[in-house]
Amino acid sequence: MNSASGKRMIGPLSPQPSACTEAATLLHSGGDIELRCLYEREGSMFRGGLRFHKVRAYRFRAEGHCTAWHIEGAYDTLVEVVPSEWVSDLLAAEPSETWGFWTIRHYLIYIDGEGAYEVAAQDVEWLPEENAR
Repeated sequence: MNSASGKRMIGPLSPQPSACTEAATLLHSGGDIELRCLYEREGSMFRGGLRFHKVRAYRFRAEGHCTAWHIEGAYDTLVEVVPSEWVSDLLAAEPSETWGFWTIRHYLIYIDGEGAYEVAAQDVEWLPEENAR
């Protein structure tokens, strides 16, 4: 985290008004990560989330250990951290044979009751929203 880093809003985790009702799950399979959440909106339960592609690193900070920086602008909202010291460190550690191969972006989202999820990945997409009856 860099106090000089800015955050560029990408979009909300789910259409508002909504609230995560169960613990979020982070699934790491191969080079992708899925962050899934169950939430309520207008009296119905839905499943949704995010899929990060070509993940190089990720980290989690429990709610009690988050600073205002982790929450402001990222509350149930995906943001990109720019510039990112974390991405600079990852690129500096890149082996010479793959130098310049990776595009790495620093994503951050704070989920109420959970904490802050940070993912260093090439890109991200929203998972289709499903009714979770």
